[in-house]
Amino acid sequence: MKKTAIILSTILLAASVWAQQIDMQAHVGSAEGLSAYDDYLDEQANYYVGACAPSALATLSGDQLFGVLNTLMGNTCLLETGSYSYNSLRSAYVGVDRDLNNTGCIIGYYDGRTLNGTWDGGNTWNREHTWPQSKGADKSISMGHDMQSVRPTSTAVNSDRGNTAYGESSNYYDPTDVSINNTAYKAINRGSYRGDAARVILYDYLVYGKVGNYQNSLYNGNAQLLSKLGTSGVFESVAVLLKWHMEDPPSLTEMVRNDGGQNYQGNRNPFIDFPEIAVEILCNEVTTYNVTVATSLTMWPMYRHTTKKGFVVYLRDATGNFPAEVQVSGTSNWTYEPAMGRLTVTNTTGNVSIAANSDPSAINDVTAGHEGAAVYDILGRPVSSMQKGQIYISNGKKFVY
Repeated sequence: MKKTAIILSTILLAASVWAQQIDMQAHVGSAEGLSAYDDYLDEQANYYVGACAPSALATLSGDQLFGVLNTLMGNTCLLETGSYSYNSLRSAYVGVDRDLNNTGCIIGYYDGRTLNGTWDGGNTWNREHTWPQSKGADKSISMGHDMQSVRPTSTAVNSDRGNTAYGESSNYYDPTDVSINNTAYKAINRGSYRGDAARVILYDYLVYGKVGNYQNSLYNGNAQLLSKLGTSGVFESVAVLLKWHMEDPPSLTEMVRNDGGQNYQGNRNPFIDFPEIAVEILCNEVTTYNVTVATSLTMWPMYRHTTKKGFVVYLRDATGNFPAEVQVSGTSNWTYEPAMGRLTVTNTTGNVSIAANSDPSAINDVTAGHEGAAVYDILGRPVSSMQKGQIYISNGKKFVY
């Protein structure tokens, strides 16, 4: 309590700021980032409607969920209707992979480096096929010049990957540690491009693949995920694919480029918008466990199932704030960061349940029917709650709210 903010107006301001904080392992934590995130939410809401509204998708799993989203991709992707090509990507990246803090620059794939967005013949950056051309994504077909899949990458980094399948074992490519060359990047979010790569592979499978009788006009017989596992394919295994996807959740960089990709070619990557659908679609390929949360909590993503590899969710309590403490049953392998409401489960032993601490003095919770104010320390961490009329003592001074 030594460094607790002591002016009530400051306390309330801090509560407001932290209530809208966006983290999501964001590469950008600036005002431009907040604005871009608001735009992202609007674009997302306008795209998923009718049979693809979130409430409708939440009732589906397996082949049916694949089918509904595969149909949506076929109906909205414009790659077969316009003058799209592998070459046209070069001038479009500056508007899609834009660095929010550096006009005219783009964020490079795999290393997060800020790059000049002007095409210089491939000397600085070139185009990386996340699903390699040699394994079914030839640049002459839609899958091979899909903006959501083909990414701008530092030339040297692209050469380092080649066409090696992704994975953690030997003989696989693992884009693990990332050092972002961007002053707005938060050190706490130091992460990897594991999740990004996994979501692109899932996207390619959803858009260009086939499950049962579900396929659209973009169908590519090479985009069959289960037949492309292993060193000669695109990913080590389904288990590793889902692990990377869940443990490295979508960043603001991905969200921004998801909007840009839609503006460019009409469709989005649903695995960025709704990360939980990856497990729901592939639930028959891996062992899954139920995830439940207390009714007083909300979490993003809204996982119904998880695999033994774990997951990351962002929690808020009934008042919209981050709970100061949570309890997790079903596994002991979890960590919680109250400053951003992030719960990381690294390994499950069965069904998982999540609840907030029931002590109202330990969470940002205001009893129904009472006015109150959250109290934060100077680092933005919630420390207690105040009910109207209470006396709060800080550094020897009394404050009545």
